[in-house]
Amino acid sequence: MQHAHSLPVSDPRHGWLVRGCPQGKPLESRCAPKHPRPVRPAFFIWLLAALQVAAEPPMLRPALAIAANGAGLDVGDYAIPCVADWNGDGRKDLLVGYRVLATPTLGDKVAMFLNTGTDTAPVFGQRSLLQANGADIQVPGSGCGAPAPWVCDYDGDGRRDLLVGEGNSGYVYLYRNTNTDAAPILAPGVRLLMGASPVSVSSRATPCVADWDADGLNDLLCGDGNGNVSFFRNVGTAHAPGYETRVLLQAGSGALYLGIRAVPRCIDWDGDGLQDLVGSSDTGVYWCRNTGTRTTPVLQAPVALNIPKTDGSGSLTTIQTGGRMRLDLTDWDGDGTLDLILGNANGTVFLYPGYRFRVTRIQQLSPGELTLEWASAPLLKYTVLTGSSPAQIQTPLVTGLASGGNLTTWTHPMSAPARYYRIQVGP
Repeated sequence: MQHAHSLPVSDPRHGWLVRGCPQGKPLESRCAPKHPRPVRPAFFIWLLAALQVAAEPPMLRPALAIAANGAGLDVGDYAIPCVADWNGDGRKDLLVGYRVLATPTLGDKVAMFLNTGTDTAPVFGQRSLLQANGADIQVPGSGCGAPAPWVCDYDGDGRRDLLVGEGNSGYVYLYRNTNTDAAPILAPGVRLLMGASPVSVSSRATPCVADWDADGLNDLLCGDGNGNVSFFRNVGTAHAPGYETRVLLQAGSGALYLGIRAVPRCIDWDGDGLQDLVGSSDTGVYWCRNTGTRTTPVLQAPVALNIPKTDGSGSLTTIQTGGRMRLDLTDWDGDGTLDLILGNANGTVFLYPGYRFRVTRIQQLSPGELTLEWASAPLLKYTVLTGSSPAQIQTPLVTGLASGGNLTTWTHPMSAPARYYRIQVGP
C-alpha cells in the first residue's frame, strides 16, 4: 500500500481516489472524474497499483533567505539572480546583477558567489565582481534597471559565456569566454545584433536563452520594463546565432503581459514534457502553461504562483515581496523538483523550495484504521473530506489540521460500508 498519486492543481476535473473498506477487507482503488468545480489545491489517494503520476506543477514552501559569508546575502539594490555552475566544478554558483542607488558608480555590476558547499547544499562566501578584459563588468542602468545576467554556451564552442541585459536602453551584451569553464576569462562585451541594429527591448532587458521552437537552435527571449516578453528566433547557426525579427510572445487571448519589469524563464514547470514560461514582475510570479507542442508553443494566460500565508490562516497567497521581483529557477537541493530563486528590490535573494503535493505513505495500522502521510508546507492547514462516492466527497472529517512541516500525518477510522477521501489545502 505504498503507491499514491496527486491531483494536478491545474486540472481540478480529475483525481486519484481511495476507497477504504472496514472490517479488515482489502483496500480497493479506482480512478474516476469528479464533477468540475472550483477547488483549492487538493489530491485524492489511489492505492495498490503502480500507475504513472500525472503531470503537475510544483507547489512552493515559505521563503528562506540565501546567505553569503555567514549573513543574509545583500548586494545593495535591485538584485537579479542567475544560478549557474560558473567555474565548472559541478556545483551551482550564484550570479547577481545589482545597482547601488546611494552611490550609482558602485553598482550596475554583476556579483559572483562561488559555492564552497555541495551542489545540493550550496554555501557561499564573500562576493567577487565579474570582470571582462581586466575590469569590472558595468553596464548602463537607470532607476531600478540593474544588469540581468544569464549564463549559457552562446556560441556553441563548449564554454560558458555571459549575457547581460541592460537596464537603461534595453540592450543585451555578450561577454565571450576566451578561456576554459574552470577559469573563465571574459572578452569585452558586445551588443547582440538583429541584422545591423542592436537587439533592444527599450528598457530593463532580462535575457534568457532556450530553443523555444525546438528546431535545434537556441533562441533569445527577453523581458522588458513594460511587462512583455520578446522572442528573437535564431535564424543563424549554433555557432553564430542571428536574429531578424522581434516578436512579442502571446499568452491566452493576446500579448503576454506579466506586469511591469518582466523576467522570463523557459522551463517545463509541470513536467508534461513541454516547455512552459515562468516569469516574475512587480506584481508577482506567474506560470504560463504550454498547451501546444514543442515546435509550436501555445501559452495560456499567466497564473499566479502561491506560497503559504504567514498570518496563521493556514491558506495560500500570491508571492509579493515588494516591487522589482526578479526570478530564476533551479533544482536547488537536488530533490528532482524545481525551486524558485527571487531577487528583491532591497538587494536580498530568497529561496522558495518546491515540492509535490502528494501522498508519501499510506499505512493500515489496524483493521479499519488508515494513516496517511503527505508532502506539505509549513504554515499551511489542511481539510480532509469524505464521501460514499467520488461525486459525494463533501463531509469534512477534520478541518484546520496544522501542517507537520514538510510532511504531515493523519490517522482516522474508515467508516462502513466504504469511503472516499480528499485532502485539500485550507482550514
